[in-house]
Amino acid sequence: MFDEIQREARVSEIAERLNFPQSSTSVLLKCLAQMGYLDYDAGSRSFLPSPRVALLGAWLDKGPVRDGSLVRMLEHLSERTGGTVILAARNAIFSQYVHVLQARTAMRFHVPTGTRRLVVWSATGTALLADSPDAEISPLVRRTNAEAMAEQPPIQVAAVMANLARVRRDGHFFSRGLVTPGAGSIAVPLPKRIDRKGRPLAVAISGLVDEFERREAHIVATIQDAIARFLVHMD
Repeated sequence: MFDEIQREARVSEIAERLNFPQSSTSVLLKCLAQMGYLDYDAGSRSFLPSPRVALLGAWLDKGPVRDGSLVRMLEHLSERTGGTVILAARNAIFSQYVHVLQARTAMRFHVPTGTRRLVVWSATGTALLADSPDAEISPLVRRTNAEAMAEQPPIQVAAVMANLARVRRDGHFFSRGLVTPGAGSIAVPLPKRIDRKGRPLAVAISGLVDEFERREAHIVATIQDAIARFLVHMD
């Protein structure tokens, strides 16, 4: 949340943005402040991440995350495409948005950092699974169907495999209203060695599906060029 607003915030705002109970949010923030991860300003009654937060993951990465290449690539994509730029990583049965740059256009979908989508049924998720063995997909779909929200229609293994065939063939996946009606998302797997532990990452550009239908080739080329420019030395 803080990487989106880039300023201090009070408990009430943080709770609202995260959709958490205010009482629980207050307890959590106080604990993080006591541990040195947040600074608390008694005058404004607001919290701000401390310098310690910036060092949390330094030991995990010696590459483009730490030197800023990855963030510069995301900012470049935001400037070149105008769409919502998403960096996603896998979290159990989900694709989780670990960094989001909101669209620059008036007509847009607001996508908060931390948003989770089903990894087997989303653009970023399909990109994240591109290198997964086929034998892992069916059990993952069964688990997803068992654990997903009740309103989620059952997902068919054949449909997931068809999507994976497309991303493996084309190098990108174009989701047309797969999660949100009217929304389109074009996702590309990132080079394998960006993460020190080899965990997959994916980047996506999202916007209005009708517009993206016209711009698909341009957006894909822009993403691929950005990866080559900022991250090619990692693969």
